[in-house]
Amino acid sequence: MLKRSCLAVLLLLALWSSPAPADTTGYSFTYADLQTIFVQNQQYFVLDDNGLGDASLNHLHFTSIDPTDGVFTGTLWAPQVLPALAQVTVPVAGKLTIHTDINVGGFSSGQGYYYEIEFFWAHADACEGQQASYKGAITFRGYQGAVMQANVAGTIHSSESACGGGDLPYSPQPFSGTLVK
Repeated sequence: MLKRSCLAVLLLLALWSSPAPADTTGYSFTYADLQTIFVQNQQYFVLDDNGLGDASLNHLHFTSIDPTDGVFTGTLWAPQVLPALAQVTVPVAGKLTIHTDINVGGFSSGQGYYYEIEFFWAHADACEGQQASYKGAITFRGYQGAVMQANVAGTIHSSESACGGGDLPYSPQPFSGTLVK
């Protein structure tokens, strides 16, 4: 009996001392909530294609998010779409769209809200130019401490123009990334 009591206490201690998993309940964020996460808390996406790309490049930072409609501005450090740019920071403009939980016949899907992201950047020098537009979705996985865990994935449409040449498309390309602090 004493042996079982000791094992039960050890099991409880092990459960209490293990790190808490991220809260994965469905979220119903507003644009003001997204502004807090991305702008005020300075969390940003590292677009490294699930670890297959260089994590020191492709950082999407949010500068402002309009709390009424989700229109945002920001920067992208060293965008790496084909063909790759030199390591520069380019301004981006975009929109976050919140889609409410799906209700069918009065029943909720229980999945929370859906978060769409679209943004665009263009870069030009001497006589070459490059531009790209991103369209995807964000999945929020929950808070771990004070840091939100999230992923983003979608498709990039990019093109390049050169002096005297036409527009060269390099599309579509997939992208994905992780939210970091």
